[in-house]
Formats: sequence, structure tokens, C-alpha cells
Amino acid sequence: MSGGISLRKIATTSFLLFFAASASLLAIRRNRSARRARQPISFNHQKHVKDLELPCSTCHEFFEKETFSGLPSAEVCASCHLEPQGKSEEEKKLVRLLQRGASLDWKPLFRQPAHVFYSHRRHVMAAKLDCGVCHGGIAQTREPPLRVRTLRMKDCLDCHRRRGVSMDCTACHR
Repeated sequence: MSGGISLRKIATTSFLLFFAASASLLAIRRNRSARRARQPISFNHQKHVKDLELPCSTCHEFFEKETFSGLPSAEVCASCHLEPQGKSEEEKKLVRLLQRGASLDWKPLFRQPAHVFYSHRRHVMAAKLDCGVCHGGIAQTREPPLRVRTLRMKDCLDCHRRRGVSMDCTACHR
């Protein structure tokens, strides 16, 4: 009987250790993600895209000619923000960074696995997709979220089917 209890205790202890280790790893992973998404300032897409009606290409200047959209450089931000335009604390922080000559280390909010090839030029310029098709409601955000929308392969395949474009795996997977 005591052998059965010992086995039960071992099984219970093993389960609890496994559960605790899994929870710890998940917490570490979440913290890493949160750290990766920390931006130099809390950028207000809504102010720039909706209120000021700036096109995405103002800050993401490469999507028309390259496979990637690009993240705004300090020079792009400085074209408007060497002096404060409003009263926002985040903008004041940006002005101080720009006046110091600091580089802006923006973190991407959208990622795909390394084996996936995605071309902004092909999707936005050739296919004429609106940025919101893939990037969801980013234009309505007042501060950078960790993630606006998670794209899955099913989203891409559904869109390709609807538009009658290549479903060949090697078109997107390298």
C-alpha cells in the first residue's frame, strides 16, 4: 500500500513541477514579447493616419518599391517633429530624442516566420490591397499594441483563393 502512495506522490509532484515549469516558461515568453514590442515612444497611429490623413507611405516609405515596408527613421520623424506640434508628453519625448540625435529603435508589430516570404510591393502595389487587409485596425490605435492582428496561413490562403492567385507553396515558403 505504501508503494502505491509513494507512486501517487511521485506522480503528483511530477505533475506539479511540470505545470509550474510550463507556467514559468510561458511567463518568460510573454515578458520577452512585451520587451520586444517596447517602442521609443507610444506612437499614435490614429492621430497621424485618421486625423492628419497622412498616407502609410509617409512613415513606411519602402513598401511601394521593396518587399518590406520599413519603419520610420529619425529623419522621417524629424521632418515634422524637431519642434513640438502639440502638447502630448510622448511627442515631447520624441522631440528630445530627435534633438539629441538619437536613433529610433522601432520594433515591428507584425512578423512572419523566417521561412515565409512576403512582399509589401507585390501585395499593396500589384494586388492593390489596402494596408488594413493584413494590418487590421492599426490606423485606429492610439498607442502601439503588442499585436494588432495575428495572421495565419489560412488568412493568406483564403485571400489567394478569393482573388484567384497562386496557391503554389513555393510562392511564399522558402
